[in-house]
Amino acid sequence: MSAAPDKLRVALVGCGRIGAHTPPHVRAACPPGWLPLNHAEAITTTPGLELVAVCDTDAARAEATAKEFSAARWFTDYRKLIEEVRPDLLSIATRTAGRCDIIEFAAAHGVRGIHAEKPLGRSREECQRALRAVAAHGVKLSYGTTRRYMDAYREAKLRFAEGSFGALQQVTIEFGHSALLWTHPHSVDLAVFFSGAREVQFVQATCAIPTEAVQGHFVDADPKVESAFIQFANGVRATLTCAGGLHTHLAGEHGTLTVGADGSWLEWNRKVTPDAAYPLAREHHVPPAVMSGTQRAFSELAAAVRGHCALGIAPEEIALGCDLLFAIVWSSIQGGRRVTLPEVPADLTISGRSGALFA
Repeated sequence: MSAAPDKLRVALVGCGRIGAHTPPHVRAACPPGWLPLNHAEAITTTPGLELVAVCDTDAARAEATAKEFSAARWFTDYRKLIEEVRPDLLSIATRTAGRCDIIEFAAAHGVRGIHAEKPLGRSREECQRALRAVAAHGVKLSYGTTRRYMDAYREAKLRFAEGSFGALQQVTIEFGHSALLWTHPHSVDLAVFFSGAREVQFVQATCAIPTEAVQGHFVDADPKVESAFIQFANGVRATLTCAGGLHTHLAGEHGTLTVGADGSWLEWNRKVTPDAAYPLAREHHVPPAVMSGTQRAFSELAAAVRGHCALGIAPEEIALGCDLLFAIVWSSIQGGRRVTLPEVPADLTISGRSGALFA
């Protein structure tokens, strides 16, 4: 089995909602720039890629997905897929448990680039192990925090970098009263993306965690984040609130910029002159969506594997985002006190359980 000479051969592991089947109600609700959302659609609509095989533990779903997206082969064991197909790129859209094992196996068996869904793993230990594996084998790793790949968020960062807003001081992210592993990989990644920071002074947070769910360093839940504060070493502060709206607010010395409604629009207020008392010059803008965040993640991963450009996310950013998730929970367990990243136990494990479901 071979792809066209100019195409990279891609295999997909995990054929569920984010892997291959976006539910109709999600499609209907998505703002511009979100679709295609699932991996299979993004791969098959991105030039230079060919989906050659899929894998799912449910054989019927794997077979149906292969047929729907014209993949030549399907499997129920990712190891067999990787060993037999030898794909250039691997797309991982499984549940969190076991995801790092797939990354390690793929890195050790010749896969050149991996796009892994978020969160990377259920503990810092798992995440660090996976990141060491891709580094050791020279594998390019992309990550499913797709907002950083979307046109609206990238335009917001570029507009702030122009300087008319002054230095960035605060990032405020409103993602509702939502679950840590399910939702907040996105919020902490936006904080890292906009801050440009690689180091953190401290994290302070409170989460809704059932008392019985905490057993030493094991949390059998997907904690709901009530509030979290991140002090980056470069001076930028980030706050995650439980307010709704899915807005991201950037505050600078001379103005503010909001990415509204999950990337639907941008709005900014700037001082007319640097010495003006208030930022009263207001503008509203709806950025055109050139491609979806998932498409751009795969497109940039392919370009990085070919040596044409850097990845849209650095390994250090993935690592920092993972560390922040566990620091948020550890701070809450410690009574909401400030914690530094080194004091968060490496074996702190979060199951991601929400009732009968897991992130």
